[in-house]
Amino acid sequence: IEIISAYHPGGNKNRAAFINDLTKLTRIKKEYFICGDLNARHRMWNCKTANWAGKALFDLSQKGIFLIQHPSRPTYNPSSTKFSPSTIDLTLTNSHFETTTPTTSPELSSDHSPIIFQIKLTETMKTATKKIFDYSTANWKLFRHIINNETMLTNMHHNSITNTDQINKLIDNFTVTILKAHKEAVPQITPGQYNIKIPPHLTQIIKIKNMLRRISQRHRRCSLAKKLVNFLQDKIRHESNTLRNDSWNKTLTAISNSKNNNKMWKLVKLLKNQTNHVPPLIIDNKTLLAPDEKCEALRTVFEKVHLNTFNTTSTADNKVKKIAQDIQNNQCTTTLSPAELVKPKEIKKILKNLKTKKSMGLDNINNRMLKNLPNKALILISHIFNSCLQSGYFPDKWKATKVIAIPKPGKDHTKPSNYRPISLLSCIGKVFEKTIAYRISEHASANNTIQHSQFGFQKSLSTVHQLHRLKNNIVKTMNRKKSTGLITLDTEKAFDSVWHDGLIYKLHQQKFPSYQTKIVSSFIKDRPNSVHIGECKSQSYIPAAGVPQGSTLSPLLFNIFISDIPKIHKGTQYLFADDIALSYSSKNPGPIINNLNNSIKRYEAYCNKWKMNINAEKSEAIFFTRNTSKNHLPNKHLKVKNVEIPWSKSVKYLGTHLDCRLTFKKHIENTAIKCDKYLKILYSFLNRKSKLNLKNKILLYKSVIRPTLTYASPIWCTSAKTHKNKLQIVQNKFLKIILNLPPWHSTNDIHNRAKINRLADHTAQTNKRYWIGCARNSILAKRLNFLDK
Repeated sequence: IEIISAYHPGGNKNRAAFINDLTKLTRIKKEYFICGDLNARHRMWNCKTANWAGKALFDLSQKGIFLIQHPSRPTYNPSSTKFSPSTIDLTLTNSHFETTTPTTSPELSSDHSPIIFQIKLTETMKTATKKIFDYSTANWKLFRHIINNETMLTNMHHNSITNTDQINKLIDNFTVTILKAHKEAVPQITPGQYNIKIPPHLTQIIKIKNMLRRISQRHRRCSLAKKLVNFLQDKIRHESNTLRNDSWNKTLTAISNSKNNNKMWKLVKLLKNQTNHVPPLIIDNKTLLAPDEKCEALRTVFEKVHLNTFNTTSTADNKVKKIAQDIQNNQCTTTLSPAELVKPKEIKKILKNLKTKKSMGLDNINNRMLKNLPNKALILISHIFNSCLQSGYFPDKWKATKVIAIPKPGKDHTKPSNYRPISLLSCIGKVFEKTIAYRISEHASANNTIQHSQFGFQKSLSTVHQLHRLKNNIVKTMNRKKSTGLITLDTEKAFDSVWHDGLIYKLHQQKFPSYQTKIVSSFIKDRPNSVHIGECKSQSYIPAAGVPQGSTLSPLLFNIFISDIPKIHKGTQYLFADDIALSYSSKNPGPIINNLNNSIKRYEAYCNKWKMNINAEKSEAIFFTRNTSKNHLPNKHLKVKNVEIPWSKSVKYLGTHLDCRLTFKKHIENTAIKCDKYLKILYSFLNRKSKLNLKNKILLYKSVIRPTLTYASPIWCTSAKTHKNKLQIVQNKFLKIILNLPPWHSTNDIHNRAKINRLADHTAQTNKRYWIGCARNSILAKRLNFLDK
């Protein structure tokens, strides 16, 4: 049955459009109930007069397509006595199911009364109560016992598993065993509902209000009844708000118990991230409401993303495709050396470090199950992994991808293009990815495959290290009375448009072991993806290019794919995954512009060859200088794909705003604004009347707000004291709210009461730890020594 909510504005004069819309709605093939305010008056449904909409609706109903159901009492009771009550809220239906006679209810404060009716179904429909697994009472001993009994290792060895059918059968049986053990060992419970129980006295007030409302509708000139209704409505609203607040306070008081800290962080996460609910999507002026329609719309967009550069031609097409095809056609198995084999000990170490609350894939196996596997199961997994490595086969079951749509912040979320696809993959498949990544990383490190200027997804390196390097280079050139030009290049859909054959070709050219190249080829190709919203899912599609976002292996493969990016001549290159920045320094702007433009052209040629695309609109340029004379400022723009990139006063790189004189004023101002947004989100926890205890309020501030305030503090620590004071003011504001103190209270006292250092002292300590960490970081030192040559 389709339940359709409809509204026809009373001021509409377009008769043809009204009839056309009604005809479309009432001719759908399913059984339906169309309910709503149609502003259609007719004597047939007890209106005093008829209007054109009522006549048109009545004429349509006479064709026998649908029935009009209406209550015996008026549904609209205008407050003014100049207008008569009327029945304009109606139900249109073609259903064969019997329904009760519609009645009105005076329970709402609106001048429209709700219509209530029941559909008498032939079979009782019960809403399925969703149950969840209660891991706090799980019997993991029983879980391991069942798996041990079901797992057979007799005469099993990775060399005895000779084809993909055997591998798939083993995986299917093992998956069934884990899910069976999980069902037996982990009880299910019905999650608690957030329901507020209405006290008897408030229920009585609501009944009296409804009675008075009926009287005021019957005797419309009785102003006293109307005044009493309004008074009681205000009282009900006030008491309802008090009930909700009391319930929330009880929740926060319960959280104050140290045993319930997890509940606090769950609520904080929900408030911070809000929800990933997909609102109605609009495509070509058509609104998509149903989840299955949304899934298909997003699937179409996500599939096109992978075709971003797929159909472009490349000068390397022929040789790349030949090598990739040869590798794919090579069916020979590889004999692994003892050092290359995956051992149960390695798997156990990986499982130990897994996060328990990571989302699971389509096989419904989560990290909790994997972390509680017995040793016998680890031996079986090692045999499966080794046979996969030798065969160069990444199992199809682990490639099946559940794609969820994550809204891009600050965008119009009614457009499908403003969502980012995130892949939810098989947890056991991701464990296999980690074993592959370890072996590929070993070869890449030994052969210096990844460029030294690449700091993204590299051990012991972070965004702050790359920003530190960038700032140091700019300051050095400024001290030598030179200027620096910097351009940040945006690679469009970088991860989603990785050329599969190009990646395989590069692995082959860089002499990665053949078993690694083959397993990567199997991993990236023929991955069935389906978009999921709730219980609905789209048709599956196979991405033509790209590496899955959410995969453990993808960042490493992307770094290898761009490892041969052209180096800038006499300039400096800054890479952090797909975030690319190029700089050049000189006393005059002319050489800076010429050299950067030449470097951009080389990068464009590289992108064309390897089927990547630069987004000129998102690329930014900035000119760092202390010289403000016109002769020392650039008079020409940089060009990306023949699009001029204007010189900006500030650019954002790796989450930090860099201005042309490195004052970091804009960065600090934006940080303060961001923290104000967090205050609004977390206000229900931190406000002066919140029942959350002081310890947890301060913990919340230290964990969520202060890291935002101090991000990249080693970079902006040299900014003016007046700028840094703005961040201290933000901290003062939070602490005064947390401690329930007035705005004029002493700054020293609030820090003493909260036992928190001033922000300057805190950043001094964290920066000191950062400098010590840099001095001890051998990987960073090695890279900087190489880059400084």
